[in-house]
Amino acid sequence: MKHHPGDRPVGKCKGCCLNMRTFCAAGLEPKTEWSRGNCRSRDDRSILEAYLHPTPVTGAKAARQQRRTKASRMNTEPHYNGQIFTPARQG
Repeated sequence: MKHHPGDRPVGKCKGCCLNMRTFCAAGLEPKTEWSRGNCRSRDDRSILEAYLHPTPVTGAKAARQQRRTKASRMNTEPHYNGQIFTPARQG
C-alpha cells in the first residue's frame, strides 16, 4: 500500500499559522515540503491574509446573493398591495 502525500499538516506544522488542522491554508503538501528540510511558506502572513479575505464575489453569484438579501429584508415588512390596511374590529 502506497501512502500519497496530502495537504493534511504534519507534526512539524504544529506552530504554523497556516495550519488549519485538516489542511494547509497555503495549499501545499506539507509532507513533501518538510521532507526537503523546511517548509517554504511556514508562518507566511500574506498567504494567510489571502486565505482569510477572499476576493469579492462578482457576476451572477453576486446578483443572486443581492436578490436573496433583498427578499429576506422585504419578508420582514408588512405588504398591503396598495390597499389601506384597517385591522378588523373585535366585537
